[in-house]
Amino acid sequence: MKQLGKNVSKWIVISMIGLLLGFLLGKFKQNILQDSISLLTADLNNLSVEKSALTKQLAHLDAQVITDKRMINQLTQENKKLNEQADVLSNKVYFYERVVSPELAPSGAKIYSFSVTENAETGQWDYELVLMQAQKGRRFLIGQVDLIFAVFENAHLKNVPLSSLSEEPPVNFKFKYFQTIKGSFTFPAQMTVDEVLLDVNVTGNRWHKPQQVEQRYDWQTLTAKDANQLLE
Repeated sequence: MKQLGKNVSKWIVISMIGLLLGFLLGKFKQNILQDSISLLTADLNNLSVEKSALTKQLAHLDAQVITDKRMINQLTQENKKLNEQADVLSNKVYFYERVVSPELAPSGAKIYSFSVTENAETGQWDYELVLMQAQKGRRFLIGQVDLIFAVFENAHLKNVPLSSLSEEPPVNFKFKYFQTIKGSFTFPAQMTVDEVLLDVNVTGNRWHKPQQVEQRYDWQTLTAKDANQLLE
């Protein structure tokens, strides 16, 4: 009987020790979890502060981008207006030089006029280009004309030559006084045109050097109803 009492006492002591160790282990784990939660909470607060700062920076950058785009558009429009004014003044100077002092006019080819009109019957764009030569030292000029369109694609500008829009061969010319060049083209759907670039290349020979004449036209101005013809 005494032996049974001793065994029960030992079992009770061992159980109490096990419970105490379990309690201490649980308390230890709880402290570790609380410390981890505190660290995670601090990290979360830091991330929230960083996110708020980045959000403010992003909003500032977005506003700056919008401002820059407006500035670029404004400068682009102003540049086009200045180019148009320069073209008008160049036309006047060229006209007076031909009338008053033809000997001062530069030799070689010149773009006299260029117009683009929409053909209601065919649905195409018809263009007419008039090339002329200065009055002094006239000889036959031979060369090629390229029409290049600056178009928007995925918010980016790219150059599209006329040859990719039409099956017609490259436009060649040969004249001594002037020559009128006509043609047509069609734009693919959803194509937005910004500018037209005329690139006139004169082949050199023993009488004159090779010559390149370039002229840009704003598409909206070029196709305006009251702008039937642009004189150079």
